[in-house]
Amino acid sequence: MEPEHQKLAKEKTAAIDSYIKDADYRLRCKAAIDILMAKLKMINAELSGQKKRTVISQTTSRIKSAESIYAKLLKKGLEPDFDTARKNLKDLIGIRVVCPFEDELYQVAEFLEMQRDIEIIRIKDYIRNPKKNGYKSLHLIVKVPIYSADGEQKELVEIQLRTIAMDYWSVLEYELYYKKRDNAEIESELKKYAEEIANLDYRMLKLRNKIEKI
Repeated sequence: MEPEHQKLAKEKTAAIDSYIKDADYRLRCKAAIDILMAKLKMINAELSGQKKRTVISQTTSRIKSAESIYAKLLKKGLEPDFDTARKNLKDLIGIRVVCPFEDELYQVAEFLEMQRDIEIIRIKDYIRNPKKNGYKSLHLIVKVPIYSADGEQKELVEIQLRTIAMDYWSVLEYELYYKKRDNAEIESELKKYAEEIANLDYRMLKLRNKIEKI
């Protein structure tokens, strides 16, 4: 027979999943994503026009999966249900923005802060203050107004801003290590590579500045 804790985990995850698949919830999520994607497109057009090159090289979005929500709630010591997730998790909706150079991440963030119809709830700068494992990214939690027949609603969205190099490391770190924690040797090696990538980012930024002065 299946162990009781595994059975309970499946039941809890399935219950969360039923909320995530709700048509109204997904419509609100999509509306928030569409609004921010449109803003990012305009920001990219303005900055790219100024610099005569593409500033935002990639944007992707996602709605957090039931499995990820369940795992994160347990990690935080919270009840693993959707109501608790809505009250306590600020990254149920996520957008990732990738730029070639580090200083451009802050420029995009500044443009987002100037948007009058969205509210910046929190900024976490993991570039100037990387996580212990070497992870670097600039995180913004924003509140986006959604309008429907029921009136205005606001959805929280996490925007992650990374350079191409930061994104490369983060994706590989997740694939190689996220599900197999507590391996000191691998953890140390990944952190070393994060430092090497950060150094490459810095050198490429210096090279860009040198070229622009010629």
